[in-house]
Amino acid sequence: RTTGEIIKGNLRVCAYARVSTEKEEQLNSYNSQLKYYEEKIKSNSDWLYDGIYADEGITGTLDYKRDGFMKMMQDATQNKFDMIITKSISRFGRNTVDTLKYVRALKEKGIAVYSENEVTEVLKLINGGK
Repeated sequence: RTTGEIIKGNLRVCAYARVSTEKEEQLNSYNSQLKYYEEKIKSNSDWLYDGIYADEGITGTLDYKRDGFMKMMQDATQNKFDMIITKSISRFGRNTVDTLKYVRALKEKGIAVYSENEVTEVLKLINGGK
């Protein structure tokens, strides 16, 4: 797929979630994210639920320690899904360089990334900050 292409049909969609601490409020957020993404994907008739990759209590600075993320990237190389949903693209890495490295690798495989926070920010800009 190329940038700007409209994706139609049944997409194999997965999600990625990560919380960086094991504090109780973060764990509640983590569990809420898992439930939210499963329901969001399953409720869209154009999407096929392809699971959730997740890391709990793991910092974003050491990618090799993020088993869920690394499994997701490995599965991406095998074209196991068409799109990833995540709360924020920043979940992919602690810094811009690492984040861009992973997004580019996904793009090369034709995998779309839907980042809810960034979409919200773009919509605010389009709607004059509302």
